[in-house]
Amino acid sequence: MRLSERQFEQLRLELGVAPRVDGLSRIETRVLAALARAPRGLVSVRAVARRAGVSPTAAGAAVRSLTGRGLIRKEREWVASGRARELELIRADVTAPDWPELAPRLNAVRFPAEPTETRPAPVPARLRHLFWNADPRRLDVSTHGGYIAERLLSSQDLDGLAWGLQALTSADWEQAAGNRGLSVRERALAQNLARSAEA
Repeated sequence: MRLSERQFEQLRLELGVAPRVDGLSRIETRVLAALARAPRGLVSVRAVARRAGVSPTAAGAAVRSLTGRGLIRKEREWVASGRARELELIRADVTAPDWPELAPRLNAVRFPAEPTETRPAPVPARLRHLFWNADPRRLDVSTHGGYIAERLLSSQDLDGLAWGLQALTSADWEQAAGNRGLSVRERALAQNLARSAEA
């Protein structure tokens, strides 16, 4: 059976690409590539598995193996997640001696395309601390999108902005950009996010 170039590219998008990396199994390659794209770290093996597109059992084995080889490190850190919590974060160790050689190969890994999801409606619990003067459980993106966008912009919380890019519409970011309370840089960011939300 022969595939056209277009069909081949479609398969690459749907199934992902994991090129061979000497000394690493296919699953270890995917896990390390997922962690390389999460510079702030991931909070659990289950989160690593989700990002890498592998089972939690396989991800756990890969994390143990890669930790033993000095390519992954675990660090306890206080994180704002609805409230301040101390979590053990799993990170790729970019200071490892082998990292300069591994980085370009890991960059070639492409994960399977995720199914399109509907926009989330409520503010997630991990971001509720950003809305300290409102009841975040009553904030809904369909009716309070502009306000939510403005708060995310003024807080400069990276997790919040990443969530907002998925949850909010271009109109929400445009509405926030029109608020006089934002700085020039925050307004420019709002306009950039509005353009990204359109794409």
